[in-house]
Amino acid sequence: MQFGILGSGSWATALAKILTDGNKDIYWWVRNNDTINHISQRRHNPHYLSGAYFNINRLQLSSNINFVIEASDVLLIVIPSAYIHQSLSALNKDVFKNKKIISAVKGILPEKNQLLHEYLAENFNVELKNYFTLLGPSHAEEVAAEKLSYLTFSGLDTILAKQIAGDFQTEFISTRINPDVIGVQYAAILKNIYALGAGIAHGLDYGDNFLSVYIANAAN
Repeated sequence: MQFGILGSGSWATALAKILTDGNKDIYWWVRNNDTINHISQRRHNPHYLSGAYFNINRLQLSSNINFVIEASDVLLIVIPSAYIHQSLSALNKDVFKNKKIISAVKGILPEKNQLLHEYLAENFNVELKNYFTLLGPSHAEEVAAEKLSYLTFSGLDTILAKQIAGDFQTEFISTRINPDVIGVQYAAILKNIYALGAGIAHGLDYGDNFLSVYIANAAN
């Protein structure tokens, strides 16, 4: 499988490092040409996770999103949810035909309060069977620093989900497979909401007893 990455933030950078460290060649859409030049010359992203260095021979960087999509079999979308529509709206409606999509987007698209798979189905006719998610309570900086992390891959086709997950398995990344491709996306959104609530409770000095009850109820 030829992987392509859309997005160049911290999570995209961490995932690019996982794939290239695993000897995978990737196509990587980076919007800014100055960033492309910096990565090519200095081997790291100057804006995010600058301590993560790449084997440049494994990277095909481009500011042309259509080039990256066309060259890839599996597309990893790691664009913040608020910018998905802005980034993809000008694309041809059949651009994702015969592609597998992996979402690493932890949020709802604000224009219509949609999950990414709903947006892709409505605008690009992407079927749910060709859509997978890569989610989990992972910090990009810890993944880039090779600290032990767990990633959950979800898809209706669990056999293919397991195959995709295998490309991300490393000494410091353990993977899990889950068929609930819709549920895990809501879980990724809700955990951020719960975290904000926990922060508010902590700021109000409610104490550990309240927080333990709050977190238990949030998990339920």
